[in-house]
Amino acid sequence: MKTNLLRHFALAAMTVATLASCGNGATDANVIRIGLECAYIPFNWVAEGENEFTLPIKNHAGSFADGYDIQIAKRISEKLNKKVEIVQTKWESLITDLQMNSIDLIIAGMTETEERARQIAFTSEYYRSELVLVTSSTVAAKYNTSLTANEFKTLVTGQNIVSQVSTVTNDVIDTFVSNYGAVHVTPVATFALAAQDVVNGSAFAMTAELPVASSIVSKLPSLGIVRFAQEVLGEAQSELGVSIGVRKSDTTLLSDVNSVLSGITKNEREAVMAAAVSRSGGAE
Repeated sequence: MKTNLLRHFALAAMTVATLASCGNGATDANVIRIGLECAYIPFNWVAEGENEFTLPIKNHAGSFADGYDIQIAKRISEKLNKKVEIVQTKWESLITDLQMNSIDLIIAGMTETEERARQIAFTSEYYRSELVLVTSSTVAAKYNTSLTANEFKTLVTGQNIVSQVSTVTNDVIDTFVSNYGAVHVTPVATFALAAQDVVNGSAFAMTAELPVASSIVSKLPSLGIVRFAQEVLGEAQSELGVSIGVRKSDTTLLSDVNSVLSGITKNEREAVMAAAVSRSGGAE
């Protein structure tokens, strides 16, 4: 009888603790936990050490994150006068992590789509990019200007195109299949693996945002970039911007972050991204 009573109180205490940890918002109102994969160069990556551009990774002691996303996180921290904590997690789990209150914001180069917007809220865009192909440097050297739709079709018809799973850059390959005769091969876990598929010839090209592509070819000289008129993408062209993910219930945080983003000009964003691309030259 005494044992069962103690067990009852222990279970009750555990339940209260669990419920408290699952409430909306961070447990510390002065902390914003930011989720990202730390593997999407130049948006985010694990840095070699601590410096003026990095922030510590909360769940990996002694590790630091750098990239465009980290500089945006720093701006949010400064303007909202709150501490930010970087939480490294898998790309596929980011939305679930946000819904389960493991993080408060997703700043990870994520594009707002209809499916994602049904699950979480999104801020205004914090970067808008250009989609390109990364292919062999031999092929890329033949094209010094942005390809027209007809030129693009000639290039990709019958060719294997790859990208990272669960990304907009992977989704748009379906447009290349239906409109230009490309072949959509099975997506891979990371952009780095997609690049290796192009290097070893199992894919003719990969899709990536221009800053990501620039970082890839800076480390893999056998690859090059082919640009094309963005009208080639059709409706998918509107999905190239990236936004910050927020829980639907955190309307105040959503408003506050939008206010911070509105104060960052397009020129500032481009300068921050250019600097991130430059720093990412040695990043893996």
